[in-house]
Amino acid sequence: MSADTFTVHVEGVAAPQGSKVRTRYGMRESSQRLKPWRKIVTAAASAEGDRVGLLGPLTPPYRVSVWFYIRKPRTTRSQYPVAPTVGDVDKLSRGILDALTDAGVITDDRYVIELHASKQWAGPNEAPGAIIQIKEYGE
Repeated sequence: MSADTFTVHVEGVAAPQGSKVRTRYGMRESSQRLKPWRKIVTAAASAEGDRVGLLGPLTPPYRVSVWFYIRKPRTTRSQYPVAPTVGDVDKLSRGILDALTDAGVITDDRYVIELHASKQWAGPNEAPGAIIQIKEYGE
């Protein structure tokens, strides 16, 4: 890791954040996978921060790149992961950014001034998950 770049690889099933469902008790996240996914991302980012000696959050503002790897179902013919069960790339990114804030790697996701996110099928021998890279923007 250079002084201004932080990269972490997270294995797990990415979950979207932001889609709400109305219940008789109010609103809740529609994805049941969100809470476990955010815990995994938070733990991985914290562990990587400890490993590289990150003593506090990176200095804002940030450039963030996220590459999502989605497990390909056996029955799909689609070249890209665009099924409704996969999630929109912007909603997948929301979960990542909030988890990075929870992990203390970034101060707050409002300081993200550039975001690149993509999703693709994981290879046959690859685990699903995400690769996250954060760069301090600098002046």
